[in-house]
Amino acid sequence: MILAVSAGAITFITWFAFVREDFLLSLTFAISAVVIACPDALGLATPTAVAVGTGLGARHNILIKDAATLEGVSRVNAVVLDKTGTLTEGKPQLTEVIAGNGDGDELLRLAASAEQSSEHPLARAIVEGAQSRSLALAQPESFQAIAGHGLEANVEGRRLLVGNRKLLTDQSIALDGLEEKAAEQAAAGRTPMFVAVDGRAAGIVAVADTIKPSARRALERFRELGIEVAMITGDNRRTAEAVALELGIDRVFAEVLPADKARHVRELQQEGKSVAMVGDGVNDAPALAQADVGIAIGAGTDVAIETARVVLMKSDPLDVLRAIRLSKATVTKMKQNLFWASIYNVLAIPIAAGALYPSLGLELRPEWAALLMSASSIIVATNAVLLKRVEGDLAEV
Repeated sequence: MILAVSAGAITFITWFAFVREDFLLSLTFAISAVVIACPDALGLATPTAVAVGTGLGARHNILIKDAATLEGVSRVNAVVLDKTGTLTEGKPQLTEVIAGNGDGDELLRLAASAEQSSEHPLARAIVEGAQSRSLALAQPESFQAIAGHGLEANVEGRRLLVGNRKLLTDQSIALDGLEEKAAEQAAAGRTPMFVAVDGRAAGIVAVADTIKPSARRALERFRELGIEVAMITGDNRRTAEAVALELGIDRVFAEVLPADKARHVRELQQEGKSVAMVGDGVNDAPALAQADVGIAIGAGTDVAIETARVVLMKSDPLDVLRAIRLSKATVTKMKQNLFWASIYNVLAIPIAAGALYPSLGLELRPEWAALLMSASSIIVATNAVLLKRVEGDLAEV
């Protein structure tokens, strides 16, 4: 509005004081300049494109929380994907029980009894595996989750540790030859967890998660777009590398503690990359907040969804690509609209101010200026609506 008033005032003063002392003619040119310079087209250039873009995203189960995020997604050139629940189904199943004394059912019963108080997907897999074998589970007398490592519990008067190798080595518990068997499970893409009873290694329970069918296709598309992909997980390195090898991911952050996920995202940012973090759990919230764009899988926890700026309702990795494609298309429309609105003002304001009147006798009346101003706004809005053409591309991703 300041631009419009300034254009009118300058036009009036110039005509009345320096060109022709004709009040009516000077006022006519001033009014035309004010009407033309009204920034309706400039004001509509970005909001209309954002409105159409976010609406299209919602129709494809992609919720984008604000305009800045919609624009920021277009600049992403590195994506960090949490393994469990993002690249995999997040529904691991018990695959193997290896008992040191040969009694696999008793080892599983004790481990599942201890895991009952845990909400971790791997814990649920162990409990469900024990229940499927009709094993009678006992309630743990005490329970303590050890972040990034496993748990400690007392079951039927026995002290149990269930978790990764570091959990046992930190307690100075010898693995008694179980390390080689754990490596075999990890090489097969399974997650082995050591079980110790009363300070002695008792065996291994292994679980495996299924890779999402769309994960491979999503990763291929990322590579086609030149976007670097990294996988981050708290799983042991051999399991993580087996999954990464299957999916063709070169960069793997494994055995990462929840508090360290944000640090790895920051490392990528320090390399000059615009990073999107995709996750679904409470453990992912710090990394989602650290990333340039935090993307939460819709089936994830409330904390992850609240922290992220983009929410994928279908838990489909391909929706990350759809969000990027939609963002790039929206930003293109924004630039087109701003270009048109700017060119319109640059050309129309001098004509409305009477620049062609002395040489050509061309006078742009206020009513015609109003029509031209409205036409520019309609053009900008129509161009934004044409963004809907990208809907077909989103469906084909």
